[in-house]
Amino acid sequence: MADDLDSDYTDVVAEFGGKLTWVDPGTVSEMPNPMRQLVDDDEDLYVVMVSPWADNVSGNKSKQYNKHMNMYTGNGCLPGRLLQQEYNIHYISTSPHESSAEQFATFRDHVNSTGKNPINNRRSRATWGVMQVFLAASASGGTKVEKETDTKYHECHLVGVARTAQEIRETLQEQLRLAMLGNAEAVKENQRSTGTKDKITQYWIEMLFGKAKALKAASPRRDKDSIASELGTWLETQPGDKMNPLLDITGLDPSQDTPVELLHTILLGVVKYIWHILNTTQWSDDDRCLLAIRLQSTDISGLTIPPIRANYMIQYRNNLIGKHFKTLMQMLTFHIHHMSAPEQFALVKAAGELGARLWVPEIDDMEDYLVQLKIAIANVLDAFDAVNPLRILEKIKLHLLAHIPDDIRRFGPLIRSATEIYEAYNGVFRLCSIFSNRLAPSRDISRKFASMSRVKHSLSGGYWWDSSSKQWIQAGNAVQEVLHTDSIFQRHLGWVSPRLSDAGSIKPMPLSKKAAMEWGQTKASAHWNSETALAADSWWRLGRVLTAQSGDEVSVKSWVIAQDSDGNLVVRRIAELLVAEKSLVTLERFICSKELHPDFNWPILRCPAGLEITEEHITSFLVLPASSIQFIFSVQHDCRRGDCQPTVVRKEIQEREETDRDISLIKHDDDDHFVINTR
Repeated sequence: MADDLDSDYTDVVAEFGGKLTWVDPGTVSEMPNPMRQLVDDDEDLYVVMVSPWADNVSGNKSKQYNKHMNMYTGNGCLPGRLLQQEYNIHYISTSPHESSAEQFATFRDHVNSTGKNPINNRRSRATWGVMQVFLAASASGGTKVEKETDTKYHECHLVGVARTAQEIRETLQEQLRLAMLGNAEAVKENQRSTGTKDKITQYWIEMLFGKAKALKAASPRRDKDSIASELGTWLETQPGDKMNPLLDITGLDPSQDTPVELLHTILLGVVKYIWHILNTTQWSDDDRCLLAIRLQSTDISGLTIPPIRANYMIQYRNNLIGKHFKTLMQMLTFHIHHMSAPEQFALVKAAGELGARLWVPEIDDMEDYLVQLKIAIANVLDAFDAVNPLRILEKIKLHLLAHIPDDIRRFGPLIRSATEIYEAYNGVFRLCSIFSNRLAPSRDISRKFASMSRVKHSLSGGYWWDSSSKQWIQAGNAVQEVLHTDSIFQRHLGWVSPRLSDAGSIKPMPLSKKAAMEWGQTKASAHWNSETALAADSWWRLGRVLTAQSGDEVSVKSWVIAQDSDGNLVVRRIAELLVAEKSLVTLERFICSKELHPDFNWPILRCPAGLEITEEHITSFLVLPASSIQFIFSVQHDCRRGDCQPTVVRKEIQEREETDRDISLIKHDDDDHFVINTR
């Protein structure tokens, strides 16, 4: 951390003199930082990653669509936990009439103006990352027939030659020049061969085609160059941008600074394609009914997904959203045995393994991580080729997978660029729209957001210029404390306080549901091997939930990593939670086999066998302090091995009450064989 350093580069050079020689110059950035020239020696320099985002959203809660185009942004330098809070999303603009490109153009002009007139901005410098605006990252063009050749088809699986903003501008300018000549075929060939096509430029191209045709019809003997010269003069006099305004922001290269977005590329792309293939080409109604039962029987402990509504997902299989596909990505592999072809199973498994490598908050070893990621991406693309070879030619999202490693090296973990928080923030906008004056909605909505921003700025300790005292001031401590103590303010402003967890604590069951019991009646009493004896007549209460060292909440039947008395980390399943003067947890022992599962290629957990218990003196249960539990993880029963069937019937629960309707669930044939869910 910078705070731990005693001296900066200038101090070190002043002390030792001369220019420093680095042992490994390839990993050292240019020093001193060239941006230091932007500020004085006694000033600090902050680099802020600004991530503008635009999307269309309805201003109504009803089904009647009231289209608005919104722009938000966030501070990309914040920790990942804060990036996903509505409090840190900043509204830029909205309009029911202006397109996202027009709003980006105004945003561009505003940002560029700070360089010409940097009042109160002389200490800041912005770097850019634009989300949800796709410009081709690499040169990939050609007709469909050409792409079906071996060479071109293979190129679709790889990252091509990287483009630059300048190259894209030059290509679009060439398309405009060809349009002035009235050569429609040449424009199409340019777009096809380069893979570059811009919506704004295309509008002007169509206009130029029409005008060139009209001028030629009016003067048939007039040469093309003369017509092109007149059209060029006309185009320069027209207001507005002639190509994407993002190509004209200093320091921004949209072809490289637009990271692949997980929601739309992976969940609503790769996983959705797989779901569609299985539903349209493989599964019958009986298969879908069985899949619903299997999904509903899933153990979701250790997973950060909502409760599975399997019947809903099957009934509305053509209208699922991101959270459903995130569940399917993690769980579908365990449930499609006997209802999928081998190549389809390989595709589902490869997609799940790719997801496990993408949804990571931190990367410890970048080089090793990228090697594993590239293998996972290649597996997905190869599996798609086996199931549907033409899909990669039809869907750009599959080709974008090849660009993910470069984006991660440039921006870090992709979940930092997730746009779900912006989608959620649309709810705040929608309320502002509903309660607007309906006369000038965009202005009224913007004023409301400005008021909220002023409140957040004040509560966060931000400064503002006081013209009367001629100095920068901020709110007092009592005002700033409101954000940390008042839950109503926190909820309305979208602030989520850090959850304070008491690691090792156990919440007991209510006495009305489970009475206290003597030590001799507990499971732990039969396996207690500590030198400290516990009184046989001591009373203990069964626990409902335990807080692990990681903050995870675990309960009976949860799979956990625990630290035994020798300091070793072991895999266990919780069998009992006890609370008295001390908190204890009874753990059921499982052995992690050296061999991987033959179908999943993931670690196997099994109960100790007879010889292991008798000859190696392995006990089936272990009692440890509650503070020994480190974290929870996901484990699924090996139903593929046991051929588990839906033979269990229970009453359906609706709105927390038991009904008369029966539902079927999977009955596991044993309680001995499990697979660690590594996704």
